[in-house]
Amino acid sequence: MYSIQSIEKLHIEISSYCNARCPLCPRNLFGYPYNGGYEETHLTLDFIKSKLPINFVKNLKIILFNGNFGDFHMNPEALDIVTYFRLCNPTALILVHTNASARDDNFWIQLAKLKVQVHFCLDGMEDTHFLYRQDTSWQKIINHAKAFISAGGYAIW
Repeated sequence: MYSIQSIEKLHIEISSYCNARCPLCPRNLFGYPYNGGYEETHLTLDFIKSKLPINFVKNLKIILFNGNFGDFHMNPEALDIVTYFRLCNPTALILVHTNASARDDNFWIQLAKLKVQVHFCLDGMEDTHFLYRQDTSWQKIINHAKAFISAGGYAIW
């Protein structure tokens, strides 16, 4: 048996949308559009608040936004969702794994202010990145990482 208070880590997927076409991703079949039967959707802030109340979130030590079926930045409420988690739990380690090839610099600056660690998922350098991370821009990712870092963000490549 477990109790709500014993849960310390949360892995959450807030979107099943993605701007990339990575060949080995479950959303694609060798880089071509493919849907294996899952619904493309976003978790809303209201849904998250209803399922993950403050008394649950405040006990978490790690909150991971991963991109197994979509990318974090594709959710239109991504910043609001992170803000909710941060307000509920000012000390939790919040990690975001992302291709970081969408949104504008201001999005990444605002994310840095929320004290989030971002894993910028680059695959190679500018001359090879596009081979796997299809439909993403290496230079845009670098620009977003620079904006994030310049605003005090902790970035991992």
